[in-house]
Amino acid sequence: MAQAEVVYRRNTNPGKGLAVAGIFWIKWLLAIPHLIIVSILGYLAMVAGYIGYFIVAFTGKLPDGIQTFVSMWLRWWVRSNGWVVGIADEYPPFETDPASYGIDAKTLRNDNPNKGWAVAGIFFVKFLAAIPHLIVMSVLTFAMLIATWIGYFMVAFTGKLPDGIQDFAAGTFQWTVRIMAWLTGLTDEYPPFSLAVSPQTDAY
Repeated sequence: MAQAEVVYRRNTNPGKGLAVAGIFWIKWLLAIPHLIIVSILGYLAMVAGYIGYFIVAFTGKLPDGIQTFVSMWLRWWVRSNGWVVGIADEYPPFETDPASYGIDAKTLRNDNPNKGWAVAGIFFVKFLAAIPHLIVMSVLTFAMLIATWIGYFMVAFTGKLPDGIQDFAAGTFQWTVRIMAWLTGLTDEYPPFSLAVSPQTDAY
């Protein structure tokens, strides 16, 4: 089974104004509506995923509604954070399924979920198995925040956001999306420990 992935285009002409806004925390303030929404959706998605464990354990199927909801949350989360770090300059739309954006998540549909993993989720064994990933994710997220801050200054002074910063941020997002997709049942394949990403070739 394939893994979820982050799809994005590198921002080759980032806006200096947004970078300056990031330096002075204005960009973070502008992102608050989206961050609140994705936080609420995240809690609801984890609850839905846990309910899904019981449904899979008894029926062998994960309802389409749960999969669609979790996918919507993960995609919105990626778009919002992608704007904050500067991969996209266009303010994220308040839509569940926008036609096009500079960064997005491609999630999976699990048509044949594993009952064993569902039972493991019910008894929190699945969450214990995710601990190594959660530890790595916390370290990567902290490093990404530092890289984002550095990126603001580089854009403000040079007009360019290094590819390395964009790829590192996208790789961190992808790592997060993959472990959350696994925890909520969108895939039964344990996520790899990898930051590897492949940006789309068409730039802004």
